[in-house]
Amino acid sequence: MIEVVMFDLDETLIDRRTALKAFLPDQFKRFGDQLQGVTFQTFEATFFALEKEGLVDKQKLYPRLATMLGVGSRCRDRLLSDFQTRYPHFARLSIGAIEMLSALRARGLKTAIISNGHTGVQSAKIEITGLKDAVDLVVISEDVGLRKPDPRIFQLAAERLGATPARCIFVGDNPEADVLGAETSGMTGIFYSAGCSWPDTLPSPKYSVETLVEVLPLIEALA
Repeated sequence: MIEVVMFDLDETLIDRRTALKAFLPDQFKRFGDQLQGVTFQTFEATFFALEKEGLVDKQKLYPRLATMLGVGSRCRDRLLSDFQTRYPHFARLSIGAIEMLSALRARGLKTAIISNGHTGVQSAKIEITGLKDAVDLVVISEDVGLRKPDPRIFQLAAERLGATPARCIFVGDNPEADVLGAETSGMTGIFYSAGCSWPDTLPSPKYSVETLVEVLPLIEALA
């Protein structure tokens, strides 16, 4: 019996890349006088190259970005602080996210978010997008001292909702951190591809969806 459906945040419930594509021009415009000699195209391309699809902590990314662009430490620190403060306001929900979460709850299922990242930034995104009221639990890595794919963070979330991992499903876009991490914890993992391919170096996922609309029908089939 399935009791809980959990989700990754960035690139699953939130369209991370779309948010960044909107935020970066805004940041560059406001810091342009401190980035003299750097074009926006270089700024954006270097940022995306360094962040590795969201896997690199921004506290590590911005110092590297500053070094590659020849920016001083003062500007570097301001860019990072600006990201932490302003970026959450650019967060955009993935299509169908709220509707899907509401449908799951309507069927008596509990819902949760497990996210790697800094509490302030992730909590702000969850609040601003309305996800806080749409789920029963939020677990952020900085809060609990554990990061996906560590199975203990999945098990902790299940325990807090009064469920065993075997009765939980986890949906996420990262093959290793989300899907394999969840499966190691005893949960059923679902790969949310959103147009991305699964790495050839890993065993194929048992279950996958391309859109959030497909999540509920798949869970009903599994149940």
